[in-house]
Parts: sequence; structure tokens; C-alpha cells
Amino acid sequence: MKFLTPCLIVFSIAHALANGIEHPNVLFILVDDLGWADLGYTGSTYYESPHVDKLAREGMIFSNFYAGGPVCSPTRASILTGKSTARTGITTYLINEERDAPYVTHALPLEEYTIAEAFQSHGYKTGYIGKWHLGYKQPFWAAHQGFNIAVGGSTSKLDWLDAYPDLVPPVDRLETLMFSPYHFTHMDDGPNHEYLTDRLTDETIKFIKSHKDMPFFAFLAFHTVHTPLDAKPEVVDKFRRKLHGLNMSEDDRQQFGSRSYQNLPEYAAMVYHMDENIGRLLTALDQFGLRENTIVIFTSDNGGKNSVTSNAPLRGAKHNLYEGGIRVPMIIRYPAKVEAGSESSVPLISDDFYPTLLDMTGLPLEQQQHLDGKSFKQVAFKGKNKNIHNALFWHYPHSRYEGAIRWKNYKLIYEYKTGISELYDLREDIGERNNIAQTDSKITKKLRTKLGKWLEKTGARFPDEDLILP
Repeated sequence: MKFLTPCLIVFSIAHALANGIEHPNVLFILVDDLGWADLGYTGSTYYESPHVDKLAREGMIFSNFYAGGPVCSPTRASILTGKSTARTGITTYLINEERDAPYVTHALPLEEYTIAEAFQSHGYKTGYIGKWHLGYKQPFWAAHQGFNIAVGGSTSKLDWLDAYPDLVPPVDRLETLMFSPYHFTHMDDGPNHEYLTDRLTDETIKFIKSHKDMPFFAFLAFHTVHTPLDAKPEVVDKFRRKLHGLNMSEDDRQQFGSRSYQNLPEYAAMVYHMDENIGRLLTALDQFGLRENTIVIFTSDNGGKNSVTSNAPLRGAKHNLYEGGIRVPMIIRYPAKVEAGSESSVPLISDDFYPTLLDMTGLPLEQQQHLDGKSFKQVAFKGKNKNIHNALFWHYPHSRYEGAIRWKNYKLIYEYKTGISELYDLREDIGERNNIAQTDSKITKKLRTKLGKWLEKTGARFPDEDLILP
């Protein structure tokens, strides 16, 4: 790890100001398991997200944005390191070494020079609030990865019980996750029945208020809308009434009751709680006079879970590499530079946040660190609609044991165990229903070759069993 001395930090900021370079603040909001179609601006008619929808109108939406992995830890690692999950070895969610496969990196290595360390080196105050999920043993907590302030802890009480029963106080398995007491390792419990999403927002606002007179990088990682579904009863009742009040025929009602629809009041309530807290955060920025000089990022770590929501018209969900598992909502608001109401269809991935945010804030890139991420500053600031990646790649040697590549409008999914390829033209078939691997065999072969070379280049690891690699 490298750090600038205090004198060099002061010189760095003074030099930047003297040369007319702004150092805007960054508020990064990461929602857990929020699906691509779970918001009003992406098409949901049952869930309510007026504050996020307003944020979308005030900034740029990215309609072809992808998470680095189809579960949480890989994407979080890609954001913090600027590296693909194949390169870091963090390809599934991390709880403990006994559960995690031997070919998986078990925690974000301290040797990584994280985006927080890069900001910290140039005088930014850095704060992490919420879900970490990149290593729970003490040395690997966020405070040791470049964050001046780190508030939060485990993914859930049940995860802690299963992973490290000797490290946490006794917890009733019937207790809920989202209401205090939380039993987190790095955050005091609140009063009984305090709601976690509200509390994490309070902590973020407190951090912003304390550092409003200096550049800051605030990373808020909500636990919501991850299961178990747990929301305030009065809000669940609101969405239960809304569901019953929909004017539908009996046939429509029966279909609406299937999992192919967004129909769970408990999940709708969690989306609602997330959204109202986004409103609180944006109001706080206004009150502190920080609206114009703060870059706000809003996104999710993977697609929606198919047992609680629908990603339609996308196919698939969390835990696989179909679009529903990896395509996620993403918004950037920065009034000084990003045109309100704009949209980009350029394919991008969470690896790209690291170089992009350094670029946007006038800080030098860290080319030796963010090896897979590319800056899309010109896309956001100037609306350039040209691809910045030759292709996007994924490596998920779990569940179906698959890898994937998106090249132009084509998406290839490859199963390592069977050698089966699926090819889709996303321009014509966003739902990935028409497998054209046989009819477009030349493209299939081309993309399999590209995927194989990328896996080799990044040092991708695999389970110790017979596999058919591309």
C-alpha cells in the first residue's frame, strides 16, 4: 500500500485548486440484490421509488450496466479494486474459509490498493457504512482497506452464527435482521425496533456532515433489499392494500400471483424503505450545500433474487450469468458535469468505477491497480456513445459452472462442465430466449476463443474436477 505524507496531500490539493481542477465529493450508494426492473424508472408499476426516479431524471442512467458477478462479494471486490473477479479470485460470496471453496480467495487481500486508499492518499476523508462481505475476520475489515471511518459488520445474524459462533453473542434465530438489536461487530445497537436502513442512512449523513468542508468519499452499502424480507408492518400493509386494489380480471390476478410478477408486499416495502432513505440522503446534500459538487452513484451488486422479485423482461436472476443475474440499474448524478435526463447504452461493468471516479475527481489513475476497469468519464461528461471495452467478461465457477462474454450486441454463456455454449443477440433478444449458437457458429467460436484467452490472462481458477474449458 502507498500513502502520501500530510505535506504532499496538502500540496496535491493546493496544486489542483491552483490549476482549476475541482475535487468533488463522492457518495456511492450500493443496494443489495436490487433487480434491474425493481424501480419505477426501469418499468416497475407495483414497487414505488419516487426518489430514485427523481435521481434518474437529474442525472444519467446507464441501461447496459453490469455487476462484476451474479452475487455480492465479487461485485464489491471489483468496485474496490478495479479488477475482474477472475483476477481477484473472489468469485462467490464470502463467509468463511471452511465454507468457501479452496479455489476462491477468502477475503479481499490487504495488498490491494483500494479505491478508498487512492482517495485517502489525495486528502479525501473516506467512510464505509453498511454491509462489507469481503472478509469478516478482524484484519480484513473495511477500516484496514483505506476507510477512515467504517461502520457496520456482518451480512446477517444467521451468517455470523453459522460462520463464527464463538465471535458473536448468543442470538435468537427468530430475531429479525433489519431491526435493532443488530449484533454487528462495528456498530452499536440502536433502540429496540430501530430499522437498519434508516440507521445506516443516519450514519452516512453524520459522516457527510462531519466532512462537508473537505473532499469526501462516502460508501453506503445497504443490506436491503436482501432476504430475509423484513420491513415495517405499516408499509407492508400499504403494499398489501395496493396489491388487492389492482383492477384485474381473475385470470390476470392468478398470473400476477406467480413468481413471474412483482407481487410481494414485503419486498415492495423494502424497496420503499430503500427509496425513502435515498430521498433523505439527497435532501441532506442540499441542506449542506453539497448538491452541485457531489458525484452521486446509485447501483446494485447483482440482479434480483427470483424467489422474491421478477427481473422480466430479462431472463435469469441472482446466481447465474443470464442478464437478470448481472445487468443492474445504475445512475450518476453530478450537476456540474453530467447532463440531467441523459442516458447511455454503452456496455460497462463495476470494474470501471475505480478509474472513472478518480478521473472524474481530477485525481491520477492507478493503472497498475485497476487492471480491468476503464474510465467512462467521457461517456458521462460528454455523452460519448462509443464502446470503451472490446468485450465484457464474467467468471462464475459455481452453481452452473459458467463463464460469459458480451461482445458488441452478442452475449455468449459457456458451461465449463458440459462445454455447452449459448449465444444471444441482445439487441433483438434482451430476454435471451433464442439461442443462436448453432446458427451463428462463427461468432460462437470467436467468443469462446476470446473467453478462453481472457480466463488464461486473468489467472482464473476452477474447481478440481473434470471441466471442458473454452
